[in-house]
Amino acid sequence: MTGDNPKLSRRLLDRIGTDQDESAASWLMVVSCLFLLAGTALLVTALFKLVVPSLFADTALMSFGRLRPAALLTLVYGFGGTITPAIAYYLTPRLVGARMRFQPIALLGGLGLAGLVALGVLVVLFRGPAGPELGEFPPLFDWPIAALLLLPALTVSATIRHRTEESSFVSLLYVLGAVWWFPALHITGSIPALPNAGPFLQTGLVANGILWLAFPAAALGGAYYVLVKESGLPLFSGPLARAGFWTLSGTALLATPIRFLGGPAPDWTETVAVVGAMGLIVSALALITNLGQTLSGAWEEMSRNPVIRYLVVGASAYTLVTVLTGLSGFRSTAAMVGLTTWHEGLTFGTVLVAVPALALSFVFHAFPRTTGRNLSDEIIAGRGLRWLTWGGGITAACFLLAGLVSGMAWNWANASGTRTNTGLGFSAGLSEVNLLFTLGALASVVALAGVALMVWTVIRTYISGTARPVEVLIPVENETDE
Repeated sequence: MTGDNPKLSRRLLDRIGTDQDESAASWLMVVSCLFLLAGTALLVTALFKLVVPSLFADTALMSFGRLRPAALLTLVYGFGGTITPAIAYYLTPRLVGARMRFQPIALLGGLGLAGLVALGVLVVLFRGPAGPELGEFPPLFDWPIAALLLLPALTVSATIRHRTEESSFVSLLYVLGAVWWFPALHITGSIPALPNAGPFLQTGLVANGILWLAFPAAALGGAYYVLVKESGLPLFSGPLARAGFWTLSGTALLATPIRFLGGPAPDWTETVAVVGAMGLIVSALALITNLGQTLSGAWEEMSRNPVIRYLVVGASAYTLVTVLTGLSGFRSTAAMVGLTTWHEGLTFGTVLVAVPALALSFVFHAFPRTTGRNLSDEIIAGRGLRWLTWGGGITAACFLLAGLVSGMAWNWANASGTRTNTGLGFSAGLSEVNLLFTLGALASVVALAGVALMVWTVIRTYISGTARPVEVLIPVENETDE
């Protein structure tokens, strides 16, 4: 709930009881954390392979061309594909006042997706990618994954049909969008492409749509919910939050050409990219404005509450990365950073810092309430956040800076005529930033250690956390308004 109506929020809290099974949400939170750890480890290995190409040179599955797609598939489909239904299964009954439908099927579907993604990643490692970015799963896996991604969408929609609460909280909008956007984009990527510009547009639409729209959406919805519940304060502006959601949902896909500006893209894509860029910036500023204004005068909560710290770091990282992504859509910026590692840095900022911090903020809030165990160690959780922030932040910054340096060098070379930007000239431009790649790879190890501490905190909470009441939802019939 977003706190749009504090009186209504208190009434929903009165519906909390102790007899609903929330095993689907609980188990999928754990599974998502394990995927986050595995995906980060694969990404760290890929970055070291980028810096030292001779590393594991005799092992095909350790090549950069296999490690990078395996890492992103693990993070986006493994981590993102399981944390999205986990957040949906926890939030939906609390926001609509109805029991979650088909809990056993939801759990089996989530675990099935996890197993299929894990198997698909192994196939990518051993046999190589079978498609474009975020579409590297073998064709045999595409439609089973699509069916399992559709299950949360159908389950959440069935639950909403039995709602007893008529208000539409912004958290619910994000959750509903996330569970439908994921399968819709995946199915779009599985359809044979149209001729001519079809493959180009389809590849960009799916990869960028998943990364900027489907992947962070549930975590953003969880952030609005956690912000109000943990701070005990009403949301600064419900209309602003909804405006951010509708702007993101309406313009994120228009930002698809951003990554390809400066290359052989049609001229009309520049106009589309600018519209999408502005939408991304507006949606991110709506989030950070609501966060800052809601906590205004209560920032001491951040020092006392690790969940609020995770939320602030995640929201700040998301805003920064999204604004930089949006700025990349303008011609002057694209002329400098287009087709460089700048966009790789934006990807790393999203998958290594922004979404993990937002998602773990939700997990550290919700997991104790579904398991009946208090968070095992707030000190370890705080240390994990610091390591993730510094490690992941430096990794992303190194690739962003490398992209900027490469872009400046290529533009200078082109203007002066001293070097061409193809073949050996292109390679020379990349060699100038090898030190930044090395620093980024080393920093990613710190991020991996931070993720390991977070995952250990979650597991230890379930094993040895002190007892606390379990929070579950019991609909109340014939309720009268206060």
